[in-house]
Amino acid sequence: MKKNWISVILVGVLLITLLPTTVMAAKLPNQFWGINDNYAAAKDNGDDNGIIQYGEATINLLSGLEETQQIKEILASRYYDVADAYDRAGNFPSAAYYYERYIPYGEFMNWTDGVKIAKAKAAQYRPTVQAYTKAVQPQKYYGSRNEPQFGTLMGQISETSQVQESMVLLYINFGDMPNDWDHLILKQARERKQAVEIAWNIQGEGSALWGIPSQGSYVNDFLNVLNQYADVPMYLRIGAEMNIWGDKPDPQAFQTAFRFLADAVHQRTRHVATVWSVAHASEWNTKMEDFYPGDAYVDWVGISAYLIRHFQGQEWPVDMRFNEVCFSAGDAADPVMVVKEAVEKFGDRKPIMLSECGSAHKTVSMGRDNTDWAVNNLKRMYWFVPMVYPQVKLIAYFNTYVAPETNDYALSHNSAMQSAYQSLIGAPHFIRNYGDSASQTYQPVTNHMVFAQKQTPLYTYPHIFGDDKPTVRYSLDGNTIGQADEAPYLLNYNFANTWIGEHTLKVEVLSKGSVVTEANYTLWVTENIPVEVNGKELISDTVAMMENDRVLVPMRTIFETLGAVVSWDDATQTAKAVKGGVTLEITIDQKELRKNGTVIVLDTPARIINGRTMVPVRAVSEALQAKVNWVEAENKVTVTTD
Repeated sequence: MKKNWISVILVGVLLITLLPTTVMAAKLPNQFWGINDNYAAAKDNGDDNGIIQYGEATINLLSGLEETQQIKEILASRYYDVADAYDRAGNFPSAAYYYERYIPYGEFMNWTDGVKIAKAKAAQYRPTVQAYTKAVQPQKYYGSRNEPQFGTLMGQISETSQVQESMVLLYINFGDMPNDWDHLILKQARERKQAVEIAWNIQGEGSALWGIPSQGSYVNDFLNVLNQYADVPMYLRIGAEMNIWGDKPDPQAFQTAFRFLADAVHQRTRHVATVWSVAHASEWNTKMEDFYPGDAYVDWVGISAYLIRHFQGQEWPVDMRFNEVCFSAGDAADPVMVVKEAVEKFGDRKPIMLSECGSAHKTVSMGRDNTDWAVNNLKRMYWFVPMVYPQVKLIAYFNTYVAPETNDYALSHNSAMQSAYQSLIGAPHFIRNYGDSASQTYQPVTNHMVFAQKQTPLYTYPHIFGDDKPTVRYSLDGNTIGQADEAPYLLNYNFANTWIGEHTLKVEVLSKGSVVTEANYTLWVTENIPVEVNGKELISDTVAMMENDRVLVPMRTIFETLGAVVSWDDATQTAKAVKGGVTLEITIDQKELRKNGTVIVLDTPARIINGRTMVPVRAVSEALQAKVNWVEAENKVTVTTD
């Protein structure tokens, strides 16, 4: 079973040796000395307003001068002190501004701990907002073993697994063979059409690694058992959370052991994917990437992502807030920020899973109930993580409590959590049965995005440090059109009465009644033109639109619906569709369609809209022997094939 992983992260008071407030006389502006005296007095008296006032005055005075070593040293201390003063005052955006500007000076001074803290605080304290709308095509897909193209698998530990979940988490320690319970779960997964994540934990941790390559016989026997369930997709999570092991592993030893096991899995099985999985926050002087064995050995990257209200089971004073910030706990427990490091380091090439996750509804060591906080953050995790990071394609909840852990994540111990979970797994981005697809995922709203005159869902991910439940307000062309108060900040807005043309969508985030950040998007609204192929509406992320009296539709969607195989040449910006003996080629912004080499002149060229290649529906459909009609009364296009 899972250990209390966060308790093994030991954080002391990190001492940052900053430049004293008294400096040696040098060629500094005369004004500097009076400002510096006032700054020193403010420091001595613990006067944060004075530190900000005279620290900023020093920064403004010295910033335009040639940066000698002495000036860099002064600026390093002033930037950090001013940032800290804003931090203590709860003015997090201003603190983020000064922490960001401190970083290059801190690096110059080799203040490693200070730089690490400043980077973490700047990322957490900076308010951000991004709007999203639905997507019905894959946003990220890498073709890894057992990777769904569209949507996110969800489930929990085997002891509490439910029929309506699409995966189950099973623990089997390395060195053990599957027992009767494990076989029961594997058979049950087969019946329920569930995938299985197997946590293959290494009990001896670091000292056990060097001996793993000598255990080939056990590994082969273990994989032989898994092959008895070759119709059950499996994810084998090998030696998870190595970045916080109590018996610290040697990175080379871990890589060697993982590669040995991954080679065996890939050679002996076809239905088992390897998972390299880390704790979301490493020990202070540890880098998770140092343990990465290489892309050839890893099918999926996993994250243990736990949301904790009280880091290490205690309240932290303001001057020790860096503990919570650096380890993404307390006010820093935004689920997106929790998984950000691992996703951004590996999610450009590997599907991601939350191989274990939880939201702590009780701090056991403090006897503190955190139900409201935990429910809200569970909602944020299950909505925002797949929305912001579409490469996250599996979420497994750790629905249990193992004494004497500091935090209780068990859904079964809290009716509000249980109810919230049951509602959340019904979200449209979750896959119900392995092998199926979700009904939708998400794409970010961007400038020049096209919306049809119909009802469209808008969602928003806000990040405001210190407020995990802000308000989001939507405005169109200066007029408020809706407001939402909790994740996922959904507004189903009907653009039917919005005139065709350019509009401005504003998304504001309000905290404690004030706007703290906003995003503005220039949108284009077009008439709603349904396209039906053999009586079924063509569904795509990008709406059909009229140009030069010709209807443009998403190229890949229409070609694949008509039975063609599509490829794309990015260098020439040319799409190719092949069906039977017909080959079509069409190039962006050119009024030519080539059918088996013969040029067909188009009235309207192919274009890229909303990130999708749009092509004239009549020309490409008829080139594939389909019949196209315009139904004037219903303002729609019908396409039929023989």
